[in-house]
Amino acid sequence: MHLVHATLFKLHIAIGAVALLVFWLPILTRKGSPLHRKAGRVFVICMTTVAISAMAMSLMVLIDPIGVRVPERNLSFEDAARLADANRTFNLFLLMLGVLTFSSLRHGMLALKTKSNPAALRAPSHRALLITLGVLGIAVGFVGVQEGAVLLIVFAVLSVVGSFNSLRDTRIAAMDRKQRLKAHFGGLIGTGVAAYTAFFAFGGSRLLADILTGQWQVLAWITPAIIGTIAIRRVEKRQNQGVTA
Repeated sequence: MHLVHATLFKLHIAIGAVALLVFWLPILTRKGSPLHRKAGRVFVICMTTVAISAMAMSLMVLIDPIGVRVPERNLSFEDAARLADANRTFNLFLLMLGVLTFSSLRHGMLALKTKSNPAALRAPSHRALLITLGVLGIAVGFVGVQEGAVLLIVFAVLSVVGSFNSLRDTRIAAMDRKQRLKAHFGGLIGTGVAAYTAFFAFGGSRLLADILTGQWQVLAWITPAIIGTIAIRRVEKRQNQGVTA
């Protein structure tokens, strides 16, 4: 399992890097243009791969936290138990982020399909995914409160709220154009936020290590989410004003 995890990790990083670059093309190009559509498809494929690999890796660590992460270390029983608990807690959090990313991506794309298929968002598999996100958010939030981990609490709240809002969309009998675009942009921007959050929190954290020290490192996690939330609100405002995005 260690080798499989290591291979998935390399794939995850490589495809994630492509997604970070492609993310901006659909945003900066004219909506509905050939480049917008092609770049959007590439981004969706990349982020689907990233999300699925993230969920797979997290599940592997949850099942075998020592064998996957530190297979060659000889640990005492106490050290192994402590490390297993830490790995499981962090990978429960990463599993939630993977489900958040995948559900946001899927929700944003299914919203467009409601134009020809009003029931697209009401697919049982999609609703089950959104419910899973909410359950994981509650679980991670509970762990975060127990451990006093602000990071876990913040993203748990985002996951639960995201689950609730998306489930609310699934109850709409037939989305109008404004509702479709709102759900589409919200889902895709949210997916991009997840990609940049991972970059700044992991790879980018090394670049920012001298700037963000101690508790300030949490900014590497929450800044993309704040910027993404503002961007989504701006899109919603434009849609409410009747401006075509």
